[in-house]
Amino acid sequence: MRVKRFTTFLVLVVFPVIGTARSATLTLKDCLLRVQQNSHILQAYQHRAEASRKNYQFEKARTLPQFSGELSREQRYLQPFRFRQQWALVHGDWALGDFLLKTARAADQDMLMAGAEKEQIRLQVVRRAALLYVNYLQKQASIDLLQRRVNLLKVHHDVARALWQAGTRTQLDVLQTESQLSQLAEQMAVLDMQQQNLLQELMRLTGWQQADSLRLQPIDAVAICARPLPEAGDELLQSNPLVRALDFRIKAQRIRTLNARAQQLPHVYVDGGFFADGDPSGDGNYWQVDAGITLPLFQWGTTKYQRQRSQALVQSLESRKKDVQRELKINIEQTLEKMRKLKRVLGLQQSRLQTVEKTFRFAEANYQAGLITNLDYLSAQQQLTATKIAIQETQLEYVMNLVEFYIMTNQVGKIEVM
Repeated sequence: MRVKRFTTFLVLVVFPVIGTARSATLTLKDCLLRVQQNSHILQAYQHRAEASRKNYQFEKARTLPQFSGELSREQRYLQPFRFRQQWALVHGDWALGDFLLKTARAADQDMLMAGAEKEQIRLQVVRRAALLYVNYLQKQASIDLLQRRVNLLKVHHDVARALWQAGTRTQLDVLQTESQLSQLAEQMAVLDMQQQNLLQELMRLTGWQQADSLRLQPIDAVAICARPLPEAGDELLQSNPLVRALDFRIKAQRIRTLNARAQQLPHVYVDGGFFADGDPSGDGNYWQVDAGITLPLFQWGTTKYQRQRSQALVQSLESRKKDVQRELKINIEQTLEKMRKLKRVLGLQQSRLQTVEKTFRFAEANYQAGLITNLDYLSAQQQLTATKIAIQETQLEYVMNLVEFYIMTNQVGKIEVM
């Protein structure tokens, strides 16, 4: 009976603890999705876009005839009579200028502009999360390489100690190796601190509660660097949300320029209702229907000034759009050029790695044979590790520049499948 109870205790207590202790793996795609879902600024722009959509519906409804009702009752105290008057009226007003010139189109463009601005904010949110993700992987790769060197140094430390005890080497070799181990431990501690800061920031953005229970899935930087460079055509410039937002804003302002004419067109009005007239000297109850138009006669040039102001704003926005397109094109070209250079640097580093690996193998054998000093061996080992770290940093820097390119050209989907 006691054995059964003890087994039940293990199942209920130990196994859940083991299950909760498991670390989850977060892919880049899931990370970007979580960050977007947890972004307050993105939610704010989503609500703003929804408000803009409702405003378009309001402006569209305003171009239709507007009706209002009136109910009234009067008590008149006149000599020699006292009587009441009551009536129910319906008033209709229709701004023909708004209907004929479709003034709501400006609000439609505002709605599209709000959507493009939301997309721009989404790109900023994705960019920040993706760069944090890649920076974290970069620190992790450096830590892994340094740990491999630590493992090699520990083996070398045992060899140096054995040779010192055998009398073929001095204690200086052992102390030099221990100094290198201490230096590596310091470097790894600094990298670990930087990595944890990146992880904490990323976890805040994703809404993850326990950073210790999470690991980021590595990306295949080698395969990414082996792909051809992406192409950048003029159509990619137009896909940038900032350019699209300015496009919609220019169209909206042009429509407002034309809409200034709507104020010069007449309003049509109609009134109708029933009067209950208690005046004993009157003709009694009656129906009334009125219809007519109101025409703007003289507005002191307000329409002209409004049109001129709108035209000046359109010119200003067009100049700003050209500036944004030029800066965007410069940034895209610089990013692609940097990626080209990183590919060349990566090729040079790969060639150097082959030489450094051969140097290290010779240094390892020559040290045990007593042909080189311990410092020569440590230097060869340090060069090998530094070269591998440089290669990984170049690869991940290439990935970060590729992320920047996809952000500028609004290709988030290609970031998610890296």
